[in-house]
Amino acid sequence: MMSLVYCIKRVLRLFCCLKKSFGLLGRAVLLPLAIFAYSAHALSFDVPVEQTLPSDESPPPANLSLDQQIKLIDLEILLLKAELAHKNAQVDQVQAYLSELKTQAEGVELPSNIQDRMMALQHYLSQSNSVDEAPQAFAFKPDRVLAVLPMSGPYSRAGQELYDGLKSSLKSTYPKASLEVLDSNIYDSMFEAWEWIRLYQPSFIFGPLVKENVEALNALEPNVPMLVFNEVKKPNALIKTFVPLSNKDAIDKLVDLVKEAHYQRIVVLTDDSDSSQALMSDFKNHWLEQKMDYPVDIQEQPVVSNVDQALEKAVNSSQSSARKAWLQRTIRSTIQFTERPRQDLELVISFLPYRLAMQISPLLEYYHLNTIPHYWLPSQRPSVDEFVASLPFWQATSAILPVSYARSIKQNDKNTDQNDQIGIFYALGELAAKAVIETTRQHSMVMNTQLGQLTLDEDQNIHFYPEIYWLDTGVFEKLTD
Repeated sequence: MMSLVYCIKRVLRLFCCLKKSFGLLGRAVLLPLAIFAYSAHALSFDVPVEQTLPSDESPPPANLSLDQQIKLIDLEILLLKAELAHKNAQVDQVQAYLSELKTQAEGVELPSNIQDRMMALQHYLSQSNSVDEAPQAFAFKPDRVLAVLPMSGPYSRAGQELYDGLKSSLKSTYPKASLEVLDSNIYDSMFEAWEWIRLYQPSFIFGPLVKENVEALNALEPNVPMLVFNEVKKPNALIKTFVPLSNKDAIDKLVDLVKEAHYQRIVVLTDDSDSSQALMSDFKNHWLEQKMDYPVDIQEQPVVSNVDQALEKAVNSSQSSARKAWLQRTIRSTIQFTERPRQDLELVISFLPYRLAMQISPLLEYYHLNTIPHYWLPSQRPSVDEFVASLPFWQATSAILPVSYARSIKQNDKNTDQNDQIGIFYALGELAAKAVIETTRQHSMVMNTQLGQLTLDEDQNIHFYPEIYWLDTGVFEKLTD
């Protein structure tokens, strides 16, 4: 019996010829017949190899496991789709298929003919990119708007609220605008969702919401302007983020505060969590972009076992204790002693959970350094209930918090936490539509909203800057206007 993979490949190529010959009829039968090719009946026939095997091509090894053969079939299907897109001069689809091919081919030993065909497609892309016109700019077009949101599953309430907010806002400005929604939760991967998205041919996409889906769709480079509701590591020119709880915007705010006060000797307390380390990395990178006309010393101090030991190292109080011990041994007498920490420290920043951060200001007071300000940017925000319960124990701390989160804290109602968060998504949808509409009208904008100050910069990037709140023995008050 000839190789399973080779049989399927020949059948699929026959289908491609059918599509080429019969146009829409071929396209209509291609996918069903490809699925049929997986069935036991389609794979149970015997064909003499010498009657079908071209002289310039050899089938894959016959000793592959069933899983390996199925994997190669999946790759072959993707490769044929990419080659069909190539024949139709659909560069963006070739890019998406080839990207998915590389992802699925990781760890797979590919036959040489598949490798050669992938290299040919990559060469085609390289040539196409070199002669393409300038990349498309981010712009909102209300012709065929698509929302890619979770309308089922654990995030369905948030997705529904987002969709309702988008629909309400768009209808008030563009009554005839078409807004369709695609449930991102029903697909196993964003690549599967993308195949349906490209058939719809949207002029603009709102979403996805879930971070993993945002990254996956961005990697496919769909060549459609998108406003996504989560942060993305490497956005392309057609993707803008719309995130009221963005860590990047919080870091921007923190750097501005440090610059305005001209702090020069700073200690930053972190722990080993990924979120704390990410904040520290963003802070360093953003600081390197600043053009300062005076030196600034930023010392990172990890919290290994407890905050007390970390802060003791940061303020060098142990050095004065060591000098006291040496002097007592030298003069062989007990002496009166007061710890003397470093006096040049000007600011303490913490990227820590709330249970650790709330210990810092009392310890600074212990070292007689209570005049030094403490800025806290949470590495992980506590629930509303947890934070409200902790308020009496905070001392002299400036917290950098999203406006929507702070509003929930001020309400101080355990029963409204979840409902309030859902209401935030409706407001987020309304504001998202208003923001992209404004991008077609002006280059920059500042708008005060219930989710905080929304800013559209000259590059059409959208920011939600947080506010500064004062925490001190039960007091929770906004410091900035």
